[in-house]
Amino acid sequence: MTSSRIRVAADSVCDLPAEQIQSLGLRIIPTYVNIGSQSIPDDGISLDRERFYRELPAMRSLPTTAAPSPGDAEAFYRSILDEGAEHILSIHVPAKLSGTLNAMRLGAQAVGEQRVTLVDSLQLTFGIGFQVWAAAELAARGATLDDILDAIERVRQHTRVYAIIDTMEYLRRSGRVNALVANIGSLLKIKPIVRVEDGEVSSIARLRTWSRAEQSLRALTREQAPLERLAILHIANRTGAEKFLEGIHDIAPSDTLIIETTPTLGAHIGQGSVGVATLNANWRS
Repeated sequence: MTSSRIRVAADSVCDLPAEQIQSLGLRIIPTYVNIGSQSIPDDGISLDRERFYRELPAMRSLPTTAAPSPGDAEAFYRSILDEGAEHILSIHVPAKLSGTLNAMRLGAQAVGEQRVTLVDSLQLTFGIGFQVWAAAELAARGATLDDILDAIERVRQHTRVYAIIDTMEYLRRSGRVNALVANIGSLLKIKPIVRVEDGEVSSIARLRTWSRAEQSLRALTREQAPLERLAILHIANRTGAEKFLEGIHDIAPSDTLIIETTPTLGAHIGQGSVGVATLNANWRS
């Protein structure tokens, strides 16, 4: 199948800015953040990121997150098909970490599975975004579906996502890590560095100070050069993200983005964290 009528879709965890979404002709389905009795679409409009992170420490109950419903997914796909798409390539947050992919699969079944190709990105934030970006560019140039899927796999293999977690408190409260480990980390002020790979998040280093963690993160970033694309990620810490970028400016592409991570992820991580998503230039080889 040629891509002249293929539309690329994703969920909001991909963290692509509105300008890229518009220029690439993407369709994005939002995940949800639940604050008290409110379930708010994490679509960049309904939930203001700056205000959310500013108010997060004072919230009595930790916000929870939710996938789109199968009904949301069905309506989303029908609207894309109604716009004239013959096929939808739909790239999503890992099944190991979210129910989003399963909801999208049920939505695809409702509109006809032969009309939707689902992809588990096995990544988070801009690790998904790089795959979506490459897929949309190729679709616009008339690549076949098989060629686009091959490119997504190569992008995934050449992508790395790392982050320094500033506080373990939110992960502890969300139940995403062992409470004893979180308490020890908080007591010793340890700054773990985590990696996203194969749909899982794992700790690869535990540093005693932020400066040491930042030094280690810079070294990990430099290992991925030459870079075609780079996104500096942060949660309510743009100053820290800008400082980090200054330390690797010599290898950073001119169009490097600084992205405040979606509240769907930030609700489980908390403020202060800084990370990177890298795409090695050799993915095209």
